[in-house]
Amino acid sequence: MRAAGAACAAQLPVAGMVAFTLTLDDDTYGAGGPALGLGCLLVFGPFLLALAGLLHAAVCTLPAVWLGRLGAARLGRGPEWAWSLACLLPVGAAWAACFAALGAPFPGTAPWIAASGVLPVLHVAYCVRRQERLGRPLRKVWILSGLTSLGLCAAVLGGAVAATATGLVTEYEPPRLSVEQLTGTWRGEDDESVVLRLRKDGRAVLDGTPFEKEAGGSYDDGLSRCRATGRWAVGSDPYERRPAVVVNATACGDSQLWTVGGTEARPELFVSFGDPDSPDIVVLVRRRN
Repeated sequence: MRAAGAACAAQLPVAGMVAFTLTLDDDTYGAGGPALGLGCLLVFGPFLLALAGLLHAAVCTLPAVWLGRLGAARLGRGPEWAWSLACLLPVGAAWAACFAALGAPFPGTAPWIAASGVLPVLHVAYCVRRQERLGRPLRKVWILSGLTSLGLCAAVLGGAVAATATGLVTEYEPPRLSVEQLTGTWRGEDDESVVLRLRKDGRAVLDGTPFEKEAGGSYDDGLSRCRATGRWAVGSDPYERRPAVVVNATACGDSQLWTVGGTEARPELFVSFGDPDSPDIVVLVRRRN
């Protein structure tokens, strides 16, 4: 239990650091990140990681280890660790089926659950073998796993900094769209009832576009929908320092700032509402009509 939990807890920060590195060239849509949540994570992180590691050990790693030992004892072919690795597949499939009942995709969930147990299973096999050689229980398993995780995170972060400095990984840059490229019909990426039409003559037609009457509103908790006409012009987002479309419609409160995002091939316009650390974001994409 200690070996499996420590290995799982150690791999979570490394996986998070790798995931963060892979999103350096993604558009954050103006979200600055949950600063308060990050501060809480730094304070309570060690406890939460340990709890998550032990939970993962109980529901994923140890069932696979138990099934692997049973298979190796019954058939007597191959090492236990190989059987345990193979048994991660049915364990992952079982849990993926539970998540699929809640709406998660089964084909994508099962391999990830199984993969999350590979390192803990190997760590259990290593610790068992070393404990047999020493003739006593292993000590400092959690401390060594934590130091290893810290070292790997530092290595990933150093690699990301080096890749960014050398140009191997570039930070996201929004496209620079001309007036002709902005002119047309923009519809909600997730909700096509949200429509913004930008005319060549500078007229804007808003149909179902959200706006907040009071600062700090939430998209789910009562943003008003605007249906009106107004004027639009190319401007800039003063906070993000990126191009934007400024729409003025007196029926929709103050002027709306739709920031340019996406790519040259697939441009987007977006606006955010509510808490800057965790905003409600509405994204528009170009449509033919």
